[in-house]
Amino acid sequence: MGSRSLLRRTVGEILQTDSNLFVAELEQAFRLQLGTRPDASEIRSWHRSIPTITQALAAEGLQQVVVLVELRSPLTNSRMDLVLVGSHPADGRPSVVVVENKQWSKVEPVPASELVKVPGLPANWESQVHPANQVWAYCNTLTNYLPALENAHVYGIVNMHNASSEDLHQILPAVQGLDSDVCQNVRIFGDDQRDDMARFFRAVLSATDAASNADYLLKSPARPTRALMSAVSDSVLRRNVFTLLDDQRLAYDHVLRAVHESQANDHKEIILVIGGPGTGKSVIAIELLGALSRLNTSAVHATGSKSFTQTLRDQLGTTNRRAKQVFTYFNNYAHVKPNDIDVLIADEAHRIRQNSNTRFTPRDRRSDIAQVEELIRAARVPVFLLDENQIVRKGEVGSIDLIRQAAQARGIKVTEVHLRDQFRCGGCQEYVDWVEDLLGLTINGPQVWKPQDSFELWLAETPEAMEHHLKGKLDQGLQARIAAGYCWPWSDARPDGSLVNDIVIGDWRRPWNSRADRTLNGIPPADLWATHEGGFHQIGCVYTAQGLEYDYAGVILGPDLVWRSGAWTANAKASHDSKVKGAQNFDQLVRNTYKVLATRGMRGAVLYSVDPETRAMLAGLGIPKI
Repeated sequence: MGSRSLLRRTVGEILQTDSNLFVAELEQAFRLQLGTRPDASEIRSWHRSIPTITQALAAEGLQQVVVLVELRSPLTNSRMDLVLVGSHPADGRPSVVVVENKQWSKVEPVPASELVKVPGLPANWESQVHPANQVWAYCNTLTNYLPALENAHVYGIVNMHNASSEDLHQILPAVQGLDSDVCQNVRIFGDDQRDDMARFFRAVLSATDAASNADYLLKSPARPTRALMSAVSDSVLRRNVFTLLDDQRLAYDHVLRAVHESQANDHKEIILVIGGPGTGKSVIAIELLGALSRLNTSAVHATGSKSFTQTLRDQLGTTNRRAKQVFTYFNNYAHVKPNDIDVLIADEAHRIRQNSNTRFTPRDRRSDIAQVEELIRAARVPVFLLDENQIVRKGEVGSIDLIRQAAQARGIKVTEVHLRDQFRCGGCQEYVDWVEDLLGLTINGPQVWKPQDSFELWLAETPEAMEHHLKGKLDQGLQARIAAGYCWPWSDARPDGSLVNDIVIGDWRRPWNSRADRTLNGIPPADLWATHEGGFHQIGCVYTAQGLEYDYAGVILGPDLVWRSGAWTANAKASHDSKVKGAQNFDQLVRNTYKVLATRGMRGAVLYSVDPETRAMLAGLGIPKI
């Protein structure tokens, strides 16, 4: 895990340090680790909230308990306000208390939901994740992904030092009806409950072995998160699999709230979830499908991607009749009755097209309304999950404004949730930001790569070096795939099912992934290239990789995007993709394509460009060479 907290101190050390100097240390650590300044509310919380915790600990003689300030969650870039580390007084096992500090003075439950409302906040911020659910998710993340805490006691508290216990009564976990685990393991303390909080600390913490337990926690390697596709069947058919954190949980709770309101009073509402690659959009979708199924609520998942949908169906099980009913396509809803479905989850909604008609659509089945309107019309609660920077082909029109305008035209409320935390790429938001800077998707331009604890990045001088490196990961039992820009022809398979080595780079020759609809000679079909054995030996493209993930991603940048005279140059003539090369915004589409390919890896990526000048530019950014 490495040192992922802003600051590590004992309770005594914090109390002996001038509060202004202590906060100044935190500000400096924040800037060094995160490359930006903390906002005013964060600084205010450090000043006002931390002393309420350290004073309560000191009152019980727990000066040697270790305090980890702003501990970064394993595998994500979300941060916990405080993590207290010691031993349990009863059995001596490691004991950890995760603290969520809230400066709210008033808070109310949102009826028929697990959300809370904070009066005084801007309208779009009033509804918040219940702080008890928030802190319990942090506890689960620590115990699920850090082997050091397998046998530890882990507790959560919410420190509401600006509110009274009377103010907080309505949102107590048991009163609001939260999950039983939350009720049993999370405590909420108001300003008039400082003594109660101190007694709680005395009951669950001692200073024995605090320093060594903190060392063990900080040095514990993080287990990899379960890959989305391997968890589909469990999540949809049986139980919750993924712990939803912060904004993910907010989106999930808003959907369940809207479903309840739609059933109670014929309410229709759109939930719009916006986030970049790896922020957990598809995880939210899969967890929602499972939860809604267990509530006997009709829900479907829809995408515009054949590979993504077919992979989801495959993971649910080829013998499961529900697979085709649950995992569908955007163009399946042209003729359904209005509000025929309770919830329609439009995943990868940036791939929505102008309409659902194709050249194969019979004249009497053609639709005369926009595809986004069909999706909205079909369900009481349409849920759209999108990233505008993942539009990679002509005709894809899904955008925030498109959905807002379609909703406004029909007088339908839209609730927006913006996902900020990174869950793919080892939780390394720094890498995702670096990719966007590299490809000119921000105003910053390419930046020097700073090696990260949580994500590996390598530069290959040859495709052979890339393949050899990734084959080593495969031999370790990890997933690895190579994808490329669509810059080579794509031949049909030979009569015996063998593939043509269309991609030729020097002496290195490899085929594109199979176009077949079934496995032939051990070669998986295109739609299952990313997840089935045998896919490593073919090269994928954006259409087979988008929406999917694997442990390590190899990316071949073709001659359609090269570095010249200090800037990127897009060359449509080098593209063999008929869906893109004639587009007026080819430059934007090709940059989006490489962003998608470069952010499929959960643990690491290897970059290679066929162009020597581009490789030299990448090497100049400090990417280590294989």
